[in-house]
Amino acid sequence: MTNANASHTGRCYCGCGTEIGFGRLFAAGHDKIAEAAYLAVHHSGSVAELLVSQGYGPDNPVVDAAVQKGGWLVCDHCDYKGAPASIRNHMAKVQKAENSQREALEKTLRALGGTWDPSRGVQTLRDAGYHPSEKYIREVYRRLADSGLLEKVDENRAIYFVIEQ
Repeated sequence: MTNANASHTGRCYCGCGTEIGFGRLFAAGHDKIAEAAYLAVHHSGSVAELLVSQGYGPDNPVVDAAVQKGGWLVCDHCDYKGAPASIRNHMAKVQKAENSQREALEKTLRALGGTWDPSRGVQTLRDAGYHPSEKYIREVYRRLADSGLLEKVDENRAIYFVIEQ
């Protein structure tokens, strides 16, 4: 995105002299070079010093300010914060991991049968190398009940029985 205060000069803003196309301010990758040089000159090469100089840090995260004022977003499924393109990439990875977890849990349910509560589902996926929450497991159980694999056996708790193997 072009800064409203920067004007197109036809040359790279890092100062290397490379000619660039209209609408661009930097040659490919040179924005990072300029950023590193700026940090070296003004903040001892430290992003932490830059953040502190602007009032950010552990108690006032810059990512929260980016969400509030900078057009960043928060993931609908977790606390991940990022630019819209980063959120899209994050969600693609989340979806792939969720599909893989759900398939692993469904395969185990079919193989073992019996009664399942959230803690059993969490342990099963942890044993398979995942890190699910009980909330996620309850959601998967509901979907599997809707599909006919599970039947809820306790109206007050998330306890299900495998009815189809």
